[in-house]
Amino acid sequence: MTIDAKLVATLGAIFFAYCSYSIWTSGRMHRGEFSSSLGRLADQLREANKTSSDGTGESSAGSSPYEPSVADVLVIKAMLNKALSIPPEIVDTIVDIAEYWPHTTTFSDSTVVAGTNYPAENVFLLRSPPLGLHNWERVSHTETSSMDKKPPRPQPANEEFSTDDFQELIASPIPMLAQPCRRIVFTIRSHDQGWGGEFGNHGTYNGSWTWCDVGLERWCKPPTPTQTDATGQQTQQQHDRPTLQLDDLCTVLPEVEWDPEAKAHVFVHPLHPRDDLKIQCNVMAEREPILHRVVWSYTDDIDPERDAEAAAQQLASKGRGTATGNGRFVRDLKLGDVVTIWAKARFQGWSNHVESVKMDVYYAV
Repeated sequence: MTIDAKLVATLGAIFFAYCSYSIWTSGRMHRGEFSSSLGRLADQLREANKTSSDGTGESSAGSSPYEPSVADVLVIKAMLNKALSIPPEIVDTIVDIAEYWPHTTTFSDSTVVAGTNYPAENVFLLRSPPLGLHNWERVSHTETSSMDKKPPRPQPANEEFSTDDFQELIASPIPMLAQPCRRIVFTIRSHDQGWGGEFGNHGTYNGSWTWCDVGLERWCKPPTPTQTDATGQQTQQQHDRPTLQLDDLCTVLPEVEWDPEAKAHVFVHPLHPRDDLKIQCNVMAEREPILHRVVWSYTDDIDPERDAEAAAQQLASKGRGTATGNGRFVRDLKLGDVVTIWAKARFQGWSNHVESVKMDVYYAV
């Protein structure tokens, strides 16, 4: 659907927002009634999102939800804010409730295997473009295709850049949020070696030693070579803003440490999966690939410390990490962050066969 067709589909919802806000500010509508009105507006915008992309404005069976671009979102927000004088904070609420966000997509359909009988038990699969930097390719002169699968370097994190440092680089028409991520959708097609483990666990996620983890990279301030100042003192000069070059990415997850024997930094991959990083494990002893779609949202609220039963039923029983349902990872992502995915396998004979992997990252503007 074109931007013009999309605007037509949402004009009624926008007019409804304007009328509701005008009545509320005049004192003729209670706060609760106004909140209900916002909810109805968001529902209308969400339904408009579901219209087909053929430009007819009519929903069709099997059609995918409309995925707005950055321009789409900015135009809708400008109409609500400027043309109808709705305050920015109310506009942001409407857009968030409607889940009307732009997103980036990275995808790989090259089969990758992690395991003890293969080159490595921990294999890098994919990385996302920098969060919220919708014109980063032009600024960095880097194509997404060359970024997706380039193996990460174990470079420890250092002092972080500020949100303002990224604002200057992306030249956005509006300031970006410091923590703009709203949702991550992982779509993984994979299977294990097809045998092994306790027989009673076959066909379940229990006892599986093949899985995928989430990782995180961030542009920090790596020092340049030591220089001597006018007084003869040795100083460390640092970049004053992010370079957006892949070689300058630092690794936050997995952790990085110095290996005195190798005389280099190395990744630290725990033996057991971390409950806060495990995206999805494989069904045990299943030779055929299974497609898993895992959604992490900033509004998720399943805390294993508060409700262990819910974490077990809604997460662990589906092969997810029990601490991945609290929304913390998504909420904590910062402007410019890069999300990565790793394939994992442990112990003799176990192997994780990942046939395809896709990552959709949604963010607010």
